Amino acid sequence: MFVAGYSYRWVILVCGVLAYATSYLTRWSYTGLASFIQEDLQLDKADLGVLGSAFFYTYALVQVPWGKSADRWGGRTVIPLGVLLSAGGLLGFTLAQSFGEAIGWRVMIGLVAASVFVPVASLLSHWFASEDRGFANGIYYGFGGGLGQATAFLLLPLLHVFFLDRIDSVFSGWRGAMGLVALIVAGLGVGCWVFLRSYPPQPETKGAVLAPSQSISQTTPNSRVASITKDPILWCLGGYFAAGIIALRLVPGWLTIFASEWYHVEQGYSQTDAVIAGGVMGTVYTIGHVAGSPLLGKLSDRLAAYGIGRFQCAAMVLGLGAVSVSCLTVPMGTPWMLGGVALLLGVTLHAFPIINAAVSDRWGGHRTGHALGWINMVGQLAGAVALSVSGYLGLAWASGATGTVAEYAGIWYLAAGACVFGAGCGWLAHRLTKTVVRIS
Repeated sequence: MFVAGYSYRWVILVCGVLAYATSYLTRWSYTGLASFIQEDLQLDKADLGVLGSAFFYTYALVQVPWGKSADRWGGRTVIPLGVLLSAGGLLGFTLAQSFGEAIGWRVMIGLVAASVFVPVASLLSHWFASEDRGFANGIYYGFGGGLGQATAFLLLPLLHVFFLDRIDSVFSGWRGAMGLVALIVAGLGVGCWVFLRSYPPQPETKGAVLAPSQSISQTTPNSRVASITKDPILWCLGGYFAAGIIALRLVPGWLTIFASEWYHVEQGYSQTDAVIAGGVMGTVYTIGHVAGSPLLGKLSDRLAAYGIGRFQCAAMVLGLGAVSVSCLTVPMGTPWMLGGVALLLGVTLHAFPIINAAVSDRWGGHRTGHALGWINMVGQLAGAVALSVSGYLGLAWASGATGTVAEYAGIWYLAAGACVFGAGCGWLAHRLTKTVVRIS
């Protein structure tokens, strides 16, 4: 039942968190189970990189259509549909018997899981005013992404152990674990359909943010930009997303695998114990994501009041991300050292909610989906390419190298370099905001 009023925005935010959790889960659902899937389907590290990137190519190409669909038909129509179809894709992946079949299901999941990130940002732009927008985007991105990561990195391996010896079940091992999670995702899709509302109850606020005393002209001073794609700031933000997402695809995509191998080779853990320990390390990274994203979003809200722009803030955070990734190229003396780096990475690689809020500020709630769709498409394509070659890069860099850290150094250097480039793009966008106001 729809509960009218300004306070219902928190229900919308909770639904956004849960929906985004399913998107994050589907994209990384193979990583926590990578060693078991690798053994079952006879894959190598290069194959795992391609398996991950198969999702992101299609995920990238449909960003603009999903974003424009959210602007036109509203988040309540778009988001639950995508979540339900994602559940079906996960169930299909459990039936894969070959590398080709696994790739096919990952492609399908990428098509439908793209219905969440941009549409939720568009939805929140209607329900939250500018002064709260960074915090709201940080909550859905941090809590939702963290919940999805924790499920993929830690819960799925634990469920695998639970299903491992249950030969009387329809599924066993990693297939049973993923099948059970798919059913949970389907339930969340139904919940989103019941509780989500695309717009606030006041008819006059449709297409704008919910702020009783504000109008579009007050909250989006640059909404008169004639063509979004002609605005150079859009492409600077596309570069920022591209670089940030390259790092974001490489680090969580390989961190748990790297940690599992480190525990197994360097610390002498059994394979099963090493996988669970790697999942714990991925969860530490997730804690940084969960706590860091809302704090970064709130920080950008506060700093904006003092004249420090969101683009400037995002650039500085991603610069710190470059330093954090570089730490993985040195030997990890203890699990505590590895955990500290993982936590720092979780915070510094997740400044995207700041950009989401800045997009709504610049182009208005009625075009947030369209603008963010273009920006995210550029970023996701770059991230997919980087992930697909990362396994080969790691193998090439590791030729003749010894030690777990040396074998993954090429992957970490690529991620750190991407962070530096992204920080530069963010800073350029900040500078352009002082000169680019309207394009006719």
